[in-house]
Amino acid sequence: MKDIENDLRKIVGERVTAGDYERWFYSSDILVVPNLVKKLFQTMPAAVVKANTTEEVSAVLAYCNRNEIPVVPRGAGSSGLFGAVPKKGGVVLDLMNLSQVIGVDEDRETVTTEAGITCWELDRRLRKANLTLRSYPSSARSATIGGWIMGSGLGIGSIGYGPIIEHLVSAEIVLADGTVKEYSRGKELDLFAESEGTLGVMTRVCLKVRKLPRHSAYYLIRFEEMRELFEYVHALAKMTPQPYNIEFLDHEYLTLLRAAGYESADAGPRGGTALVTYEGEKEETEASKSVIDKLTGSYHSEEIEGAQHEWEQRFNILRIRRAAPTVFLTSVHIPLTSLNQFYTGMNKLDKRPLGLLGYIISDSECMAMPIVVTDENKQAEYLMSLHTPRELSNLALNLGGKPGGGVGVWNAPYKEHVLSGKKFEEIKKCKEQLDSKGILNPGMWLHSPLFLNSAVYQSAMTAVSIADKLIPSTVKKDVSPGFKEEIATCVQCGYCMNYCPTRQIWVSSTPRGRILKAKDLLENKTLRYEKIDDEYLKSVFECTMCGRCKVNCSVDIKSPELWRDLRSDIVKKGFELENLKNLTSSINQTHNIPGKSNDLRAQWTRRLKLPYDIGSKTNAEVIYFVGCLTSFYPMVQDIAGSFAHILDRAGTDFTILGGEEWCCGYPLMVAGHTEDAASSMRHNIERIEGMGAKTVVMTCPGCYRMWKDEYHEITGHKPRFDVFHSTEYITGLMEQHKIELKGFDANITYHDPCDLGRNSGIFDEPRYIMNRIPGLGLVELDDNREYCSCCGSGGDLLASSQSLSLSIAGRKIEEILNTGTDRVVTACPACIRSLNMVKTANKVKVDIMDISQLVWKAMGD
Repeated sequence: MKDIENDLRKIVGERVTAGDYERWFYSSDILVVPNLVKKLFQTMPAAVVKANTTEEVSAVLAYCNRNEIPVVPRGAGSSGLFGAVPKKGGVVLDLMNLSQVIGVDEDRETVTTEAGITCWELDRRLRKANLTLRSYPSSARSATIGGWIMGSGLGIGSIGYGPIIEHLVSAEIVLADGTVKEYSRGKELDLFAESEGTLGVMTRVCLKVRKLPRHSAYYLIRFEEMRELFEYVHALAKMTPQPYNIEFLDHEYLTLLRAAGYESADAGPRGGTALVTYEGEKEETEASKSVIDKLTGSYHSEEIEGAQHEWEQRFNILRIRRAAPTVFLTSVHIPLTSLNQFYTGMNKLDKRPLGLLGYIISDSECMAMPIVVTDENKQAEYLMSLHTPRELSNLALNLGGKPGGGVGVWNAPYKEHVLSGKKFEEIKKCKEQLDSKGILNPGMWLHSPLFLNSAVYQSAMTAVSIADKLIPSTVKKDVSPGFKEEIATCVQCGYCMNYCPTRQIWVSSTPRGRILKAKDLLENKTLRYEKIDDEYLKSVFECTMCGRCKVNCSVDIKSPELWRDLRSDIVKKGFELENLKNLTSSINQTHNIPGKSNDLRAQWTRRLKLPYDIGSKTNAEVIYFVGCLTSFYPMVQDIAGSFAHILDRAGTDFTILGGEEWCCGYPLMVAGHTEDAASSMRHNIERIEGMGAKTVVMTCPGCYRMWKDEYHEITGHKPRFDVFHSTEYITGLMEQHKIELKGFDANITYHDPCDLGRNSGIFDEPRYIMNRIPGLGLVELDDNREYCSCCGSGGDLLASSQSLSLSIAGRKIEEILNTGTDRVVTACPACIRSLNMVKTANKVKVDIMDISQLVWKAMGD
């Protein structure tokens, strides 16, 4: 392995690893595979390589071909068919850095892009040019374009636009020997589609796209009987105008949704719902209403509310995981005329709950996706449940359908049905010509293991099916709220991977990787701390607690609470980063972050131009809780001065705690020292309640979120006063006409602080304030509100890994400058501190200010 690592390092530099820790994260995809089955393969790669360019892909393949080293191309690993996992060791070629959009042709309605970009991200960029993808998978937020083309290529929107192969104009493919070849649409290129990385590595594609539809219409229809639903969608698929998408859910799936805590329609014991979406011109979407009304009146059905909400949840089909120990998806293609027969047969198959969702992919065919409920933590139960996909595939074949989702490994017994016998033979012949040494994804369906030979597989699964009938089902959801439940709930969808600010080269540095490792450490709801190593410990404490991973999470993982409680549990067991240990020790002694005498907290007030000494005022209706950073660091002390002047000008009766103010507890809590944080919290609550204040307001979002959420949860004591962030309080003063704004003539952009925006939901108040300032022009960042990227200062990262923290802040500065403005406003002293550190170090010309400073300036001072 050392030789392979050294040789590959000459090609890609530091973007190669042969370490045990990093390689482990590439030995699985989203499906949990029992160890008994996993041992039949060599899933641990010899090395993992992250390629950035086609030239690097070419060089890696040429090297591996010369040395006859297996290569497994990998995108997001979002399939459960084992196609992106080594079967015979070798090198995993991670392609997710190939994510650049090369060009968009608005006139021809095409896009040229690298193949490692996710479908979601590509669509986001297309929308800026008033274009959008013709269709996309339900896993679009993580699935890469190349992976989807190499797989089934069917999903949302396929009813009108067909599989993605029909959208392909051309593709750049690197062959096994490193040759780079350009293919135009035709028979040769068609062979690569669905070949799952066995013929070549797709690095760039040109796709047909479509104009962004100007109008949409959504309809949610409830049916008393699934038979009526199936007849309805069959008729609807042939109607004009044709829907953009038709999705349906049965009553079992809807029941699981409600059990998971989500709102959903109650379709009774035998019914279901259909979600129908139309997109296009106004005339088309308006015409859809009469079609829906006519059909709905012809069946035992009714249109109900909630259609747009269900459309917004289309990427979160696995959110039912919160109601079950384990769920896994299966996929089959069924003629629409046989849907009811399939559903009837499906419900006779298994003793486990089976929910059904489906997408109509043409006017005659449906992609049905039965969901099996089982329990991966009970080995016998889980092993027995794995015969269910075989039963469903056989049922589909008997009804003129076939297994769906691609071939991968687990559909190998049906390879000639999934691909059609003719295409299978053509791919087999092409493989012999293009990859004579067999290095590309060996162990797949072309040369599948003996136990996946059709006859052997069918016999073995028949035996498992018989045995399963004799063993009682043990599937039962055992809910134990807390971080361990959140870890267990994660379905490894990968939606969080690309957006974590601390994401570095490997999967291990993403929320998906951190949770995957935690799952491995979790046994009988106890973390096996003897298996924690320094690399994992460091990774867990690198999280900024920004909450970006919870945005669009397919199962609504409670983050950053998960990371907070995991850290606390780890510290209680004696594991801790040395530099954070020093930080917490200093805070516990001095009650502030910089470790200075706490009596100096009010020194910043000496520069105030107020008619009274705020530092000596002992009671008031409003307490300004200043926070450690704003009290002690000159770089951000003007925030406190500006806010104090605003309060004074508005006639607010306020004061501060001065030396009686202790750290809010945030840095202690995120360092894993929850009890120490609770001590600070109780002190602050007692001091403020003792002053008889009715309101506490703060300019620091970290302090705000602690007071608003964590104080009650951690101490059990609900403070007897209202808590506001400065943006909320200033908004109230504006609405009461207590602030007069003279203006501020400039264009600015606004950075949403993580703890204020994403984690506390305060997005509108800062924008309300800025929009009320005469002469001010607001230019939004490309990623704003809940999608706003982190500045890198949270989670104690500036203390535990300053270089990583400042590299994140550097990316934020680049985002700001990309807006065309050189002035950014935020509402967080921690953000301002980290951004200013990068600004100074890199000598960047950008003006950074807090919204309190902006308002004070706009007031003419």
